[in-house]
Amino acid sequence: TDDKKAKKPTVTVKDSKGKKLKNGTDYTVTYASGRKSIGSYKVTVQLKGKKYSGKKTLTFRIAPAGTTVKSVKAGKAKVTVNWKQQTKTSGYIIQCSTNKSFKGSILTTVSSNKAKSKQITKLSTKKQYYVRICTYKNVKKNGKTTKICSDWSNAVAVKTK
Repeated sequence: TDDKKAKKPTVTVKDSKGKKLKNGTDYTVTYASGRKSIGSYKVTVQLKGKKYSGKKTLTFRIAPAGTTVKSVKAGKAKVTVNWKQQTKTSGYIIQCSTNKSFKGSILTTVSSNKAKSKQITKLSTKKQYYVRICTYKNVKKNGKTTKICSDWSNAVAVKTK
């Protein structure tokens, strides 16, 4: 999660027999520069020594801070979702489903980080819905814009009227 501090994820390397290799002796790790802002970064593992050879590049991501659902109010064929505002994001994605596992869910994007609530309409009446939310940040890299999302909040159940 983004906290403006440089991230350095731990790398564990094992051989084909499951034996842990030693950093500095059997391999070296190189991290991409930066690693403080929201986005994806590369980590390169270079094997070395007489026993091992090869190179592997992996990626990790720094996600925006998540948010929580404060309340969900039921209406006739609609729900109103209120959440804790996160201003260091680009917006929010709300997921609404009749299934606890969120299969066949409705996604609603709120493209303002200043928003604190959203009404989701065109739902069935007298049905149980589960609602959760995540934040996202638009990140430009190599001329392309991608959304980096936080983890989902805990789901909140509500029954429409």
